[in-house]
Amino acid sequence: MVDSVHVAIFTDFHPDTLGGVQTAMRSLCDGLRRLGHRVTVFCAPAPGDTTPDADTVILRAVPVSMSNGLPVVLPTRANRRLIDAAFAERGPIDIVHALTTYGCGISGARAARRHGIPVVQTMQSRDDTVIEKYSPAPYLSALTMRLMHGWFVPLRGRPAHDGDSRIARLAWRPLIAQAQAADRVIVPTQHFARRLARHGVARPIHVVSNGIDDELLDRVRVAESTTADPDAPLRALWCGRLSAEKRPLEAIEVARRVEDCTLTVYGSGPLADQARSAVAEANLGHRVHLHGEVDQADCLRAMRTHDLLLLTSDCDTQGMVLLEAMAMGLPVLYCDPELSETVPDEGGIRTPDPSVESLAAVLDSLTRDRARLHDMRRALTAHTDVPRQSRHTSGILSVYADALAASVVRE
Repeated sequence: MVDSVHVAIFTDFHPDTLGGVQTAMRSLCDGLRRLGHRVTVFCAPAPGDTTPDADTVILRAVPVSMSNGLPVVLPTRANRRLIDAAFAERGPIDIVHALTTYGCGISGARAARRHGIPVVQTMQSRDDTVIEKYSPAPYLSALTMRLMHGWFVPLRGRPAHDGDSRIARLAWRPLIAQAQAADRVIVPTQHFARRLARHGVARPIHVVSNGIDDELLDRVRVAESTTADPDAPLRALWCGRLSAEKRPLEAIEVARRVEDCTLTVYGSGPLADQARSAVAEANLGHRVHLHGEVDQADCLRAMRTHDLLLLTSDCDTQGMVLLEAMAMGLPVLYCDPELSETVPDEGGIRTPDPSVESLAAVLDSLTRDRARLHDMRRALTAHTDVPRQSRHTSGILSVYADALAASVVRE
């Protein structure tokens, strides 16, 4: 373990924006600060107005947006000067922790090297799958990302391909280069650690799960959960960003096919208008309810009043919403085999494939056999405290200590 350290966290997502990375980051920052560590966040601006925070440094964005509508930051000279000035004013910085692999993550890795500070890189984005399946122009997107990232973070040698397609190979190269540029790599799951190793990442890889803020969990759990009426429709819940890779439109179609259920949708994003149109066109307003963006506390409270989490994404590494459901004892219906590592045994059901047909078939069977939901809730009882951030902060600090010790040896 380490004594009090000052951590510079670099992320391409502002803490006040919606998303699993942001939720995990807020929990990590709170967990570190409660143990007496200092945290300064370097990030992209939020799309709207936010309250200034003394421990957050906003980097300069370029006049374009990501596909999810969030601002883009590049490792420009202006941002380099801004970061160096912040390091000088707020220092000393003991360790840099990059949570993303885009412009801010690149900037963090480069800043660490300039200042002789160890850098830890968290890897949890399945860019290869997201780009190949859901980008409007997969090859162009992967090639652009590969060329732009390679300009700032070169990778020597040819990475292992592991049977990847041409698009996946292009998408993997920035991930591998970013990991190789770090001193230590953190991933939330064993399966992603194996994938990185198979693709040639030779840096020490540590598996540390994401977590949920302890105080938030305790506060939400005070409220009573509601008991389902066995004669009422099954209450399904969907939470996440309304974007193609999360498959919210597929979730609405699943609900359309299963009459004896309702679906509550929490989230906003580029597919919000399409989601509203899908509900209206199918005349589902009485069964599918779109609530828009809510904070994490509201999402957790909703999990105490529903029967099932419907998780349609097929490209998450771990999924914060999955951890939230586990913490609330909410059974999960999911379709991605790689999430089976996170879902406790008997605490959820994985469909044979990610199709709407498979999801609807299993959901329909659950409406007719509610006892299976009760069994899943009982199975989750022993796991509800696993996602607590306090259980995982020590793992992060151990990685920091390892990186700092190795830095001293090199000196």
